[in-house]
Amino acid sequence: MTKQFFYGVLVVLWFPLASLAQTGQIEGTVSRQDTGAPLADAEVRLIQTAQRQTTDENGRFVFTDIPEGTYTLAVSVPESQMTMRTTVTVIAGETVKPEINVDMETYQLEGVEVTDKRDAKTVSKKSLGSKELTRLPGTGGDVLRALPALPGIGVANDFSGALYIRGGSDEDNLYYFDRVPFGYPYHFGGLVSSVSSEIIDRIDVYAGGYGAEFGIDSQAVIDIYSQDSSRGGLHGKFNLNLLYSEGVLQGDIGDNGYWYAAGRRSYIDLFVDSLSFDTGAITAFPRFWDYQLKGGYDLGDKHQLSVNLFASGDRFAFRQEGEDVDEEFRGDAQFQSGFNGAGIHLRSLLSDRLTSFLSLTRSDLLFNFDVGDAFSLNLDAPSYVLREDLTFNVTPEHQLESGLVLALQPGKVTGTFSRIPDEGEDDYDIRFEERQKVDEYVRGQRVEGYLQDRFALMPMLSVVFGMRFDYFNRIDELSIQPRGSILVELPNRSELQFSYGVYNQSPQPWLLSSSIGNPELNASEASHYIVELTQELSSDTEIKMAGYYKDLNGLVTSDGEGSHLNQGLGYAQGAEIFLRHRIGERFFGWVSYAYALSMRRDRPEEPYRLYSFDQAHVATFVASYNLSPTWEIGAKWQYRTGNPYTPITGATSGIDPRNGKAIWIPTYAETNSDRLPPYHRLDLRVSKTFKFSGWQLGVFLELLNAYNRANLLQYNYSADYKTKEPLNQFPLIPYLGVSAEF
Repeated sequence: MTKQFFYGVLVVLWFPLASLAQTGQIEGTVSRQDTGAPLADAEVRLIQTAQRQTTDENGRFVFTDIPEGTYTLAVSVPESQMTMRTTVTVIAGETVKPEINVDMETYQLEGVEVTDKRDAKTVSKKSLGSKELTRLPGTGGDVLRALPALPGIGVANDFSGALYIRGGSDEDNLYYFDRVPFGYPYHFGGLVSSVSSEIIDRIDVYAGGYGAEFGIDSQAVIDIYSQDSSRGGLHGKFNLNLLYSEGVLQGDIGDNGYWYAAGRRSYIDLFVDSLSFDTGAITAFPRFWDYQLKGGYDLGDKHQLSVNLFASGDRFAFRQEGEDVDEEFRGDAQFQSGFNGAGIHLRSLLSDRLTSFLSLTRSDLLFNFDVGDAFSLNLDAPSYVLREDLTFNVTPEHQLESGLVLALQPGKVTGTFSRIPDEGEDDYDIRFEERQKVDEYVRGQRVEGYLQDRFALMPMLSVVFGMRFDYFNRIDELSIQPRGSILVELPNRSELQFSYGVYNQSPQPWLLSSSIGNPELNASEASHYIVELTQELSSDTEIKMAGYYKDLNGLVTSDGEGSHLNQGLGYAQGAEIFLRHRIGERFFGWVSYAYALSMRRDRPEEPYRLYSFDQAHVATFVASYNLSPTWEIGAKWQYRTGNPYTPITGATSGIDPRNGKAIWIPTYAETNSDRLPPYHRLDLRVSKTFKFSGWQLGVFLELLNAYNRANLLQYNYSADYKTKEPLNQFPLIPYLGVSAEF
């Protein structure tokens, strides 16, 4: 009854409001200027509304229900970075039919000259625009929360945002935000992303086998791009939902520049100061905030300057009391984390063939954790990076790339803490670990460089060969990482690609600590072998298939006596299939399946075991359909194999060495020898847009876990470990959001 009443109210409101909107239609074509042939798969953006269309085989695109006014159309040509803009005027009740002719031979726009060439690709990437990701059911309009819907990308549970990509952990991922290293992608580990979705233009995910231009300590790259243009005039959008409120403003800088400012804050702590319970109290409710600022300006015809600033912060505090709480953990505890970043970037056309992209950035990761008088950890880890990337077009089919990165990474760590547990170390008990006073200052220095050659040898064959060089002073090691790929274009509108690459990773900072780690460790090495097939079934439908194998050597693992060595081995293998269909702005959806097997061997004398982040089978179904220009419905269903875990088989009585009291000590089976039950969940979404003269109101309702599946998070054991109770993840949750945009 409540749901029917809600829909009824929306319908009643919609009819009188919709009658106020005076709209027209844009129906245009994109073609080559030299031949007049239509350009298929060109992206056409309506700048003022952020709507996107892809031209069909006839070069046609359509935007419907557009309010009266003057608009800018931006046309992007496939497999190039060129963009052409034109303006149109929409009149109520009429259809404007622009004919856009693109000079494919050579032209210059905003200081970037583009020729009609076909670049050889390093590896196909997963790339989605934010307008599509924010419409994905189950995300609350959060772009980064939508990434696990892509094949080969998983998460541990509903509360975690740590991404597991092709059998790896979150420690294997490298995050960039407009070329600035990104501190952490989610508030409180997965509650909501730490950058506003409203200013994100697109996200590129390189799951492996990527070229030499990326690579510091990673096996996967998440490259986030924010908006780099203005919609014309002053515009804003404000969102309100159950967790936080946010606002975005954007506008012009003269005739040649743009700016935006975005910010948000959670607000539960503004209404509830504290909450008491049997064993203590929450003394400061979880609070988070973030902001992003950016501006760009064209310095003449050949230079583009941009500056970006962003920051994020989380805080939570609680008190633990009572006999059921370990005596060393009683008292006040607090957690704070945050990061900030800034960058200045200059893109220049140095000659007809040579382009430069120069960036100077600073980022800083902050962490503060205190539990009573027993544990504390304070971290301040800034990073200063100077990066230059050069691209030289030898011919339209031959391109040389090079880059140099100089980084200074001073860091300060203080506190009282024990060693960090290893992955798969289930019998780790922090109560009984030896604690160390930590007071370290480190001065990390990095030098990175790469050379890469892209060559389209013939119309159906192109190759990429690259070499990356990394030096890190803390391990005093120079790594040389060859990478390459071969792309064959088959006659049936498909592409077959083979990729290979070596990817080195330095040990995590705490593992190099002289207090709780081993400063003598070396980098680990991963070799990637990937084959991908992309088949265009029609102008609206595409299927991608991939198979991969990753060979891991020199992994850092414990020797069983409190030290760490480069003695671990591992591998990850899998296959993915991704079928995607889109009908303009009316419908988008996909079906995907991913199989993966990720194994580790911690010590030479031990057998291989399942990696803790292994997810054998993941199947996803996504669909979103516009019932009308203002009504949209969508659904997302996902199935995942249960996470590996180590069962407790019993317990023995013992004595607590700290106080002489009797305690129970659990007995564990073989590491990761069992799995939790399978996970599956259905999310539904319905949204409605009310359009007025000059602004619009949006409302969406999501049902998370619509059929209330009891997905197991973990087992809670009794004090003697004889009984256990299930602790589940999200139940059915309704989630409501409202936005206003002008």
